[in-house]
Amino acid sequence: MQLQNFASLVPALIVLSNIILLFIGWWLTRTARKRLDEWAANRLKPNPKDEFDAWREITSITWRHGIAAALVTMLVIVLPIFLITYSQSGITGSLLQPTSLKSSDPVYVFLGGIVAMFGVVILLMLLIERFTLPARLALLPTDFDTQLTGRAGPLLIHRFGILAVSLIIVSVFSIAPIGFQQAIQILYGQINPSEVFSSMRLQSALFSILAFTLGTVFAYMVSRAISDPINELITTFNKIEGGDLKQRARVSATDELGIVTVQFNRMVNRLEALQTTLEQQVQERTKQLRATNDVARAAASSLDPDELLIRVVDLFPEQFGYYYAAVYLLDTSEKWAELKHATGEAGRVLKQNHHRLEVAGKNMVGSAIRERTARIAQSTAQEKQRFENPLLPYTRSEIAVPLMVGNRVIGALNVQSTRESDFGPDVIDTMRNMASQVTVALENARLFQEAQSVIKEMQAVQQQYLLEGWKNFTSEHQEMEYAVGDESPENTSSINVPITLRDQVLGQITLEGKEDWSAEQQSLVDAIAVQAAVALENARLVGESRQVAVRERMLAEINSKVWSSATIDGVLQTVIKELGRRFDASQAVIELEMDEE
Repeated sequence: MQLQNFASLVPALIVLSNIILLFIGWWLTRTARKRLDEWAANRLKPNPKDEFDAWREITSITWRHGIAAALVTMLVIVLPIFLITYSQSGITGSLLQPTSLKSSDPVYVFLGGIVAMFGVVILLMLLIERFTLPARLALLPTDFDTQLTGRAGPLLIHRFGILAVSLIIVSVFSIAPIGFQQAIQILYGQINPSEVFSSMRLQSALFSILAFTLGTVFAYMVSRAISDPINELITTFNKIEGGDLKQRARVSATDELGIVTVQFNRMVNRLEALQTTLEQQVQERTKQLRATNDVARAAASSLDPDELLIRVVDLFPEQFGYYYAAVYLLDTSEKWAELKHATGEAGRVLKQNHHRLEVAGKNMVGSAIRERTARIAQSTAQEKQRFENPLLPYTRSEIAVPLMVGNRVIGALNVQSTRESDFGPDVIDTMRNMASQVTVALENARLFQEAQSVIKEMQAVQQQYLLEGWKNFTSEHQEMEYAVGDESPENTSSINVPITLRDQVLGQITLEGKEDWSAEQQSLVDAIAVQAAVALENARLVGESRQVAVRERMLAEINSKVWSSATIDGVLQTVIKELGRRFDASQAVIELEMDEE
């Protein structure tokens, strides 16, 4: 009769307990269900608070639902059956009384309920942990700190502790009452001991198999819960080791393995960010080096200062995308920095207006020249030492670098950008290097122009000296034409080649013949004319040198004879006699006459 009552009561209590557990699970996952609905409808929006709450709910549902299942099973199923059994039992005294042999012992019912409760709760917790994995992956927060602080799953030590205690309780509460009941039957009942021992062995074997089966199932599920995240982590690690830093391990565990996975993903994310940053820095540095090389090539390609400035300054918008670039050079008074070249329409207007900045004034260029160091304004709105140019309204950051040759400042390089804080340390170093290259190029161009001017002056002096020398030579030698051969009849071919020395025409070579002159013959005549000009100049110089030597020798001889005379009459006679004899004069007179004053 009692067994029939239990057969109809227990299923009803189980259904009731499941309904209660479903309601508890629904209540424990309010935010998580909301986020999952949004995720399924592709309407999931970033919300730090909801992300944290949903992640905490989905990672703690295992142990919270397990505690709820244990309490509901105890209150809804075990205790009612225990109370019913207790009220219908015939126990009036101790369990060791013989009346207990024929009655249904409430204690055994209660212990069986405890065993069933532990088994069901542990199995339920492992199944929930397994089947909520897709939800955890969908609700995983994007922020690693939220993943760590919001994790609320039980740690491994708690899991193994609960599992071990549960298996011990199941084993003890399943097997111990069997021996106790059989001992009571032997002591107080009239039952053959062999039958009791046989029944005891059978029951012990059955409950041992049950405990072993539960232990095996629990151990398998727990081992899978540990090995699967580790294997996924190893697979992801191998992919990352191959160079794919975009791989991330699935956060499938809520215990220490989940913490390790989150920390691993955070480490890989930082490595990827570091690699991306390094690649960007390398690209930016390569771009700066390329721009520096372009400036160097542009500076070396021209020795004209105006052309050089145009090439160099125009590189700044091209290579760096800056808003405005200009070069200022000091005037002769060194009180004004004059604009030499600038980019854009604003630069064209400023050049037409002969724009200049006062060195002692309130402007970045003047400050850089005065202080002989770079002036940087990362935010022009906060920079006081700055000239607000109405033609450049979009400037947000600016840099002015002095152009220095040794300790002497010759001007400044001015660059402006439409972005705030656009001049980092690397860019500033690049600007300084470019300014140094521009300064060296400008100084080389200036020195080249000065050298060219000196060379032109020397060439002019040489040409004047050459012209005067040959004029004197031709005035002394009237006949300076030589010819060979007979005069050619009409209809002959002639060639005229000038004898030129240092751009000065000294004469001309004329050749006449019956046949046309070939280009090779003309080239040969040109070469001979060049050599003839050099030989003529050498001969003239040799002649002048000989004349100078003769004069010097004559002067030395006269001086030696004059100095050999010891009297005034002797000196006068020697001077007039030597001069008359040297120049073949018909008469020579020398006299001494003192002014009356």
